[in-house]
Amino acid sequence: MIGAMDHIDRQILDLLQEDGAITNVELSRTVGLAPATTLDRVKKLKQNGVIRGYVALVDSSKVNQGTISFVSVTLAEHTAERVRAFRESVQALPEVLECYHISGENDYLLKVVSTDIGGYEDFLLHRLAPMPGLGKIHTSFVLSTVKHETKIPIEAV
Repeated sequence: MIGAMDHIDRQILDLLQEDGAITNVELSRTVGLAPATTLDRVKKLKQNGVIRGYVALVDSSKVNQGTISFVSVTLAEHTAERVRAFRESVQALPEVLECYHISGENDYLLKVVSTDIGGYEDFLLHRLAPMPGLGKIHTSFVLSTVKHETKIPIEAV
């Protein structure tokens, strides 16, 4: 889909990433199209999977989930069954915000939120570590956030 987008589609994506609550009227005015045409373009971007959805970005510290950690996980076995079971188990853990299958020494990288170090310890001991087939777990705690963006750069192709 990215190759089929023109400069207006890219502009729409930039604007929606900056403010997902922008009205269609405001959006159409900014990109210079009629509201109906703009709405059709947004619908097409959704249908093609370019826009996956809309969310409110919540400050984790304001909802008592201020401890962020990155957890590297290595599986003991790399069978299709173990990989599938791990992926399904991780999907069921609300504390895991993101999970990436990665190259290198570890197999997965998880972004985890918790109330505090004790909350993370509870998560680790009672929810993550008991998963069958885990080999090694390494945790790094976030001390401060230098940059956190959700906007993906949309470049001309």
